Amino acid sequence: MDANTETSKPSVLAQFRLATAFLTRLPVERGFAGDDALDPDDDAGDDDLNPVETPGQLAAAMWLFPLVGFAIGGTGAIVLGLLAWAGVPAAVAATLAIGAIIALTGALHEDGLADIADGFGGGKDKASKLRIMRDSRIGTYGVVAVAIVLIAKITALSTIAEWDVGAAAAVLIAATTWSRALFAPTMRWLSPARPDGLGAGAGTPSEGTSWLGLILAFALCALVLLTPAGFGVIAILAAGGFAAFIVGWIALKQIGGYTGDVLGAGQQAAEAATLVAASAIILGHFA
Repeated sequence: MDANTETSKPSVLAQFRLATAFLTRLPVERGFAGDDALDPDDDAGDDDLNPVETPGQLAAAMWLFPLVGFAIGGTGAIVLGLLAWAGVPAAVAATLAIGAIIALTGALHEDGLADIADGFGGGKDKASKLRIMRDSRIGTYGVVAVAIVLIAKITALSTIAEWDVGAAAAVLIAATTWSRALFAPTMRWLSPARPDGLGAGAGTPSEGTSWLGLILAFALCALVLLTPAGFGVIAILAAGGFAAFIVGWIALKQIGGYTGDVLGAGQQAAEAATLVAASAIILGHFA
């Protein structure tokens, strides 16, 4: 069986458990055979998005990534709402809401962003870039990249929260949902950059899986964004998709494909772009 194809498709519940275990630090019992390789504390792999043993298991579950993203964003939204209700300034509440999401996900995607910033910024060729990306240490490029993205997310979220906390909560949920729906299309577009790691273990999501995830994500995002953003939801999601595309295009030029770090960086870029676009569109609409 080709290692880059989607294979087994267990129950929806089993797929959801795997998606949750893959995207968060929650101690979820995984629903796939051989998925004990999906260990968030395993540093042996090349990426912070760890592969699974049996090819195709993760690919089959990717249509549920947006649902897990919705729950992740919902956690941050609850923190934001409670802090705002307690009278905490919007900037502090937004910072702690983003912090809660990072704690829930174990900073997996932030670390991927740091790795590709270091690798692409400091490597001379493909081999050296991949070697730097595999190094667990974070350099100057990585620190700066993560800082810029975090500041952009917190500033955009706090700006919306100062106007309306409910709208800020909705945008945060949409950003976490949409950005995780873009994993599958990226993996269908690009080839694995190395023979081991995520690309070898996860398989390639089918076209149906990719579209189902995007449709689910769009429906969830529209559900929460239509009230504060109206038809601006299309432009907001387009901004997030374009950011992920740019990361993928850079990775294609730099290393010829994707790794788990590239997917994590794309998620971070899409999440930040979604938040920034929402702040411009929502506040501009009601200015």
